Amino acid sequence: MSLLEDQDTFYRERVPEQFNRTLARQREAALGDEKAARMLEEMEAVRTSIIVQVDDGAAIHRHVFEIERGSMGYVDAPSRPPFLVLGHSLEDFPNLRRECGDSLLGFLGGLAGLGEEMRLTSQRVRSLRDLAGSLVFERVGPGGFLLFAHFGAEAPSPDPRTTIRLDQQTYRALQAGELDPQDAFLAGQIEIVGDEGMAVGLALAAAAPE
Repeated sequence: MSLLEDQDTFYRERVPEQFNRTLARQREAALGDEKAARMLEEMEAVRTSIIVQVDDGAAIHRHVFEIERGSMGYVDAPSRPPFLVLGHSLEDFPNLRRECGDSLLGFLGGLAGLGEEMRLTSQRVRSLRDLAGSLVFERVGPGGFLLFAHFGAEAPSPDPRTTIRLDQQTYRALQAGELDPQDAFLAGQIEIVGDEGMAVGLALAAAAPE
């Protein structure tokens, strides 16, 4: 299978499957558990879309995900404005998938130091949409990648407000919940170029109580 076919299969099949497995696990956990039931209610209140654009150097391959009552489907066109548009090169796809897993929001969960997969709730969608701007997330060093992210209903700007850089060791420590994002920033392990306020807002939105 070519790299182009691999990314197409990944976005069409693996990403929705992973997202919906998380929802199914939450539904099971909600049986007889009041806290889990409240979380499920927040997840099932999500009605939005996400777009991913993959640049192979000759063309842009567009993947559209519609989320209705917390369940994700792969569609031709969104019925609602996306709250998130992601973009990366085809060349970076293998590294991005290895570092972030099968979740579209894996990079956010890692950045927030959650130590687990980030569940998409209606509150998180609102908080992330309110960032209203673009940024670049850069995992530097061997096996690194660049990921463009735009939050908000407006058309994405090609000029990001913020660039967030970190190396593999820092990113994996954050992913595992072994490192606090604020401590990493104060120690110089996370580099922020541009609008620091947006980077802080992103981390707060991703780490907000569920």
